[in-house]
Amino acid sequence: MPGPEANGARWPLKELAFVWGGNLLSKVMMFAATIYLANALEVEGFGIFSTAFAVVNYISLALFTGLDTLVTRESASLVPENTWAFSKKLFSCRRRLVNLAVVLTAAFALFMGKGHREMGFALVLFGLSFLPQQVYSVNLFYGLEWPGPIAAYFVGGRIFYLALLFLLVKGPADLYFAAGAFTLAIAAENIFLFLCLFLRYNKKGDPSVSAPAIDLKPVLLLTALTALLLLHENAPQFLVFFLRGDEEAGLYASSFRLIYTAVTFANLGGFVFLARFSKQQKENPEKARESYGKARWAALVLGLAMALAGYFSSDLIYSVLFKASYRDGAMVMRAGVFQMALVPLRVLAWQYALVRGKAGKLLLPLILAVSASVGITSFLVLSKGALGAAAGLVCGELMILAALLWKTK
Repeated sequence: MPGPEANGARWPLKELAFVWGGNLLSKVMMFAATIYLANALEVEGFGIFSTAFAVVNYISLALFTGLDTLVTRESASLVPENTWAFSKKLFSCRRRLVNLAVVLTAAFALFMGKGHREMGFALVLFGLSFLPQQVYSVNLFYGLEWPGPIAAYFVGGRIFYLALLFLLVKGPADLYFAAGAFTLAIAAENIFLFLCLFLRYNKKGDPSVSAPAIDLKPVLLLTALTALLLLHENAPQFLVFFLRGDEEAGLYASSFRLIYTAVTFANLGGFVFLARFSKQQKENPEKARESYGKARWAALVLGLAMALAGYFSSDLIYSVLFKASYRDGAMVMRAGVFQMALVPLRVLAWQYALVRGKAGKLLLPLILAVSASVGITSFLVLSKGALGAAAGLVCGELMILAALLWKTK
């Protein structure tokens, strides 16, 4: 597959399908990993695993998504002569954020490990996955529109992860092996992309061609906004674990992971859309608006279809995929399944707001919407447990989507 500099027409249909195909296969394999872990670790173990993962995932996305979004946008204008110089700036920024992520994870491990030793150790193992993320460059590849390594990253990393799970995780006693397998897979993925980047662009660097600067001021705003959105997404998992215990956390996690796997199917290529919106906004804002409108309608139709299918087949899904101890998860899934229609719309609205430079206007609406989301979810978790967590997340999703649509109209 040729590099981006060899192709004047960026993102041809064949290459776009190649990226989406790799992404799709990746999601299928992560779906299989979720089902395998849920059944191997049993409800309580899966509740611990999922809550520890949610903590680390929240820290990771809250700290890095703003930078990754900026990198996708800025790297769209790179040429081979300044790509390696830009990547070194990127890795320097990520190194500082990784240091912060490690400190935050250690603090969570100490806090949560006092009353739950298994949780503390699981968090330490998950936290080690931050170290190889110093050279994370997926979003740089999206901006460069270099599809081969992206697809290989998605597929190869998930194959490696599944192989480790099948080899190491046999039952509830293997919780730590499950966390360690995740960390090893993250390391392999990031080392692979770094080598691809180094081998193609290191020798093409030209000191006379300046690379775009990475301005951390807009990154800080994006980080704050992302942290708010992720608080909304992850709060139900934390609340169920702390207020209702391991078993309820496992039931909620089984539903949440199924739904969000389906959500990614309805929103494949999210950063591809971001890169495309960014280019079109610079060249022809009306074209960007048209693309956004088409993408929004497509996401809505696909999301609704998947939500309805999930709602009416939830009992069948749980009877086929999970052990009998998860049978109540079908009700939880029905309570939260319409996230499949709402989340892709929210992601597209978020991206379109960013490319139009409206990030600063989102802060107050998101603070209000996320506060309401967490408040409603807390009340529902206390009264309904995992079922209330799923329903609260849908209520919050509606409020956040309304705020974003209002700001992007």
